Amino acid sequence: MKNILYSIAILVVALSFGCHNGEGHLSVSTIDNHTDFKFEAKYAESKTNKLEKYMDSALNNELPLDQHIDLFVNLNGSDKFNLKAKKGWLEINFDKKNSSLAGYMKVKKLTEGIKNKLME
Repeated sequence: MKNILYSIAILVVALSFGCHNGEGHLSVSTIDNHTDFKFEAKYAESKTNKLEKYMDSALNNELPLDQHIDLFVNLNGSDKFNLKAKKGWLEINFDKKNSSLAGYMKVKKLTEGIKNKLME
């Protein structure tokens, strides 16, 4: 009986470890309320270069997503968002109450493009 319990425990640990460390993992979450828009993506580190190229072209700005960054990205002069990133992880925070609708739409479109790139 002990052998069966040990075998089941080892199997559960091995499966959970394999599920979390797979190269094809993707986790995307979006929080959109009256005051804030938050986007977070956890993805395979191998997709960092592809995502970096997309964001560079979408924002006309070179962003080193393979380094630990925490900066504000200017959209159109008055609107900006906070970008935090490192290999395999990206977070965008946008303050809706102090920004324009056009800025919000740009950030929303950018995050949709990010999702599409990561799903390829």
